Amino acid sequence: MHRLRWYVLLRPRSRLLSVAVVAALLCATPAIATQVYHSPNDDGQPAAGPPSLPEGGVQPVYLYIDGGASASAGGTACSSGTGSEVCGYTLTLTGLVGLTLTAFTPDVGADLLYDSNTVELIINGLDTAAPTPGPKRIGELSVNAVAGGSLELTSGEVIGADLSSEILSSGEIVAVPEPGVLLQLACGAALLGCLGHRRARS
Repeated sequence: MHRLRWYVLLRPRSRLLSVAVVAALLCATPAIATQVYHSPNDDGQPAAGPPSLPEGGVQPVYLYIDGGASASAGGTACSSGTGSEVCGYTLTLTGLVGLTLTAFTPDVGADLLYDSNTVELIINGLDTAAPTPGPKRIGELSVNAVAGGSLELTSGEVIGADLSSEILSSGEIVAVPEPGVLLQLACGAALLGCLGHRRARS
């Protein structure tokens, strides 16, 4: 009986606490995670959809890194800054399945060291003199898409404006779909178009 009374007394408080936690999570501004990506037009803008390259031949991948658009309003960037400037990074990019790496040309303004072979590219970059928020061009990576495959960010770490570090999530930078996959996608799109046309007629 006493347990039931305590439960009844605590239940409204538990609900209130749950509502407060959910409200705090909804109102909180989400942190912008640093992105490493291929910009198809080499203008700092990521691809509109999943980035891909056609199969066959050597093709360029324009690599960019972006920590976010907010400039440090307080402190000094790369010391005690409050913005999203990227002050340093280390990245490992790996070519998987039918994608091999052939050459890497760093951006003219990039201060970085790199080591590469046909499978892996390791980049260490630094920008502490005059870091700016927003997209930062890393360089141009040439890849040979001999078959379906992908270029993956297999590991990465970024140092931000307040010298805190961020471990980057591994993920796909660009994919090379196999011809069979492209054919399936085309057939699926054609089928959806036919179904839509039939519905419109009936």
